[in-house]
Amino acid sequence: MTDKQTRRIMVLAAIAVPVFITAGAALAAEGPDGERSSWRLDPSLTLSGRVVTAESAARFEDETIDGTAWAVRLAPSLELANDDVTLTFRNATTRLEFRDADRTDRWQNTARLSGRFALGDESSVTVFGERADNMLSAEFSLTDEWEAGGEFEYAPDKSNRIQLGGSWRERSYDDGENSSGRGPRVDAEYRYRFGANHYAYLRGRYDEISSDNPRREVTRWLASASYQYPLAQDIRVRPEVSYQKLDYRGRPVAAGGFRSDKVLSPELTILYSPGPWQVSAEARYIIRSSTDPQFDRSGYRLALEMSYDF
Repeated sequence: MTDKQTRRIMVLAAIAVPVFITAGAALAAEGPDGERSSWRLDPSLTLSGRVVTAESAARFEDETIDGTAWAVRLAPSLELANDDVTLTFRNATTRLEFRDADRTDRWQNTARLSGRFALGDESSVTVFGERADNMLSAEFSLTDEWEAGGEFEYAPDKSNRIQLGGSWRERSYDDGENSSGRGPRVDAEYRYRFGANHYAYLRGRYDEISSDNPRREVTRWLASASYQYPLAQDIRVRPEVSYQKLDYRGRPVAAGGFRSDKVLSPELTILYSPGPWQVSAEARYIIRSSTDPQFDRSGYRLALEMSYDF
């Protein structure tokens, strides 16, 4: 993250946080007749640390690791809510350090403002805007992004829930060419609840980026299924499998055509959450085939994360 980007984020946070707190406090305060407002202001803070080790890993949106890295993340948030509306401001700042001296350590930041509006007992609509700096995307490792979108949720009972979402993204890349990209994202999720901490999920996603730089263009299809089972009150196990297809239509390969990747990832995660602590241990094997021999490789990915909610 450049000094200019850091200053911009600090200025935005310095303005947005006090304004949000002041507005929330005013709404949540007692009225002149002593009646309590229906609005509630709820601040929170999460501090987390994460260690990742991987070999020949495929690229995912959260991070690209081929070796060992660690990250520290600080995520304050403010929630202002009444019975029908929930407004949330959340900011997450991450320091990512690589063991490999040839990799560039970095600061990452994501700020998100969202509003959730209840449409009755069974459905709701959420709209959001988000700014991300220095994130790792499918098409480049240093990406800044503006994103705006919405989500519709329908839950006819405690067991079934359906979510449909979409957004538009504007991206810029720190690639020395001032490249930019833009495109839509559409996703869907079905969740079935068996009981407390006992769920099954099906997810699907389509997104694409068009760019003035052909090497930044990408189209992706993704599908995943997961199952979470409670082993004890504070311990859950979650097996998951995901499949994604990525087409890089601006990257020709020597054998003819363009680069296309297929990625299959079986994964097992164990979660432990005693009180305000959250601990997760994740093991994933990434199986990737590509029309570009340089990326036709597979490997493991192990991660351990610990966080505390203040």
